[in-house]
Parts: sequence; structure tokens; C-alpha cells
Amino acid sequence: MPVYVVTGARGGIGLEYVRQLTANPSNTVIATGRGHIVQCDVSSEASIATLAQAIPPILGEEKIDVLVNNAGILQSQGQTALNFDGASLLSHMTTNVIGPAKVTKTLLPYLRGGSAIVANISSGLGSLALLSDGSIEPDMTPYSISKCALNMLTVHQVHQLKGKATVVCVDPGHVKTTMGGPGAAVEVEDSASGVLKVLSGLGIEDSGKFFCYDGSNNPF
Repeated sequence: MPVYVVTGARGGIGLEYVRQLTANPSNTVIATGRGHIVQCDVSSEASIATLAQAIPPILGEEKIDVLVNNAGILQSQGQTALNFDGASLLSHMTTNVIGPAKVTKTLLPYLRGGSAIVANISSGLGSLALLSDGSIEPDMTPYSISKCALNMLTVHQVHQLKGKATVVCVDPGHVKTTMGGPGAAVEVEDSASGVLKVLSGLGIEDSGKFFCYDGSNNPF
């Protein structure tokens, strides 16, 4: 009976992960967000700390098999390297990088040692290679920087959680959500099912990889 924890599940892709996972009665799914099964605001370290008290009673004797660090923000979309403000960058870093780091640290004692999966939901906009070769546009700078930092966090976690968890980052694609905006091309259902399929097929040898929702590898 696999146990999943999904952050940022109040809407969008996070809610769709939960919908698809709960369709299988053998799965145990703990969703976090504002107003969900377990309340957690990943932009607040104090809120993240409450997970250590809230989740163990739900788990009982079970352990977490898959942690999906999905919660994130995309704001100040018009800001570039020439006009972004510090407050916007700080906000993105707090939620998109520090949040997943602290959630993972807090839940580490409850992961199923050796076989657990930690998936940091990133973006192609965080790829240095894709930006350098022109595959993505140099815009949404605060968000892009934060996702690049999340990718680096993932690589650090690979080393520090060796033997305890397989850690990957996953690009869900340009999804048709409020965050994705009018130019998005990927259906929410397709993105979520693709990501969950990727996670279901992971082995220890995949730790440190940057996957796209369709199973392909993104360059860092």
C-alpha cells in the first residue's frame, strides 16, 4: 500500500495528482495545502514544522514511499534580468527552493528508508542549457532563477540522502493551469499522469536526473 505525500494540492496539477492517486484504493495519499487534509504553507518554516506533528498519526506504522514537492509560485511574470525586484526573487526562492528543502528535511524520519522517492517539481525554465541554446525565452527571471536553484538543491539532496531516498526533479511541462497561462499546451490530466508514471518507474540509478513529464530527460 504505497504512501504518497503531495504538497500544494489545493488546485492545478497538485490536485490532479491527488485525484489520480486516490482513484487507486491501494494508495494512501496525504495532501498538503491551505485547507486540505494537512495544512501546510511551504513559504512558512513554522507551518512546515507542524508536519512533524500532523503526519505521524496519519501514517501509523507506515512510511512515506513518495514525496512530491509540488507547491510553488509563479508571480511577476513580466520581470526580466533588467527589471526584477528583490522582493519578488526572495518570494520565489522562499517558496520554490527553501520550501521543498525544509519539507524534505522535516519528513525525512518518516520516509521509507532506501526505497523512498523525493520528487521536486521543477520546470524547463530552470534549465541553464535550454536557456543558453535559445530553447526557452529569457523572461520570468525570478521564477526561472528559483527553479534553477531547485535543480541544484536536488543534486545536493542526491548526495546527502544517498541510501535513504532516490531524488529527482521533474518538469511537468507547460500545463493548462492558471499558472501556466494562455499559451500552455499540455492538459493537466496528461501532465499529472505522465509525472506519476515517471515516478512509478524510478530506480536508485535514476537519482539526480531531471525528467520531463513524458519520460524524457531534460538537460540541467
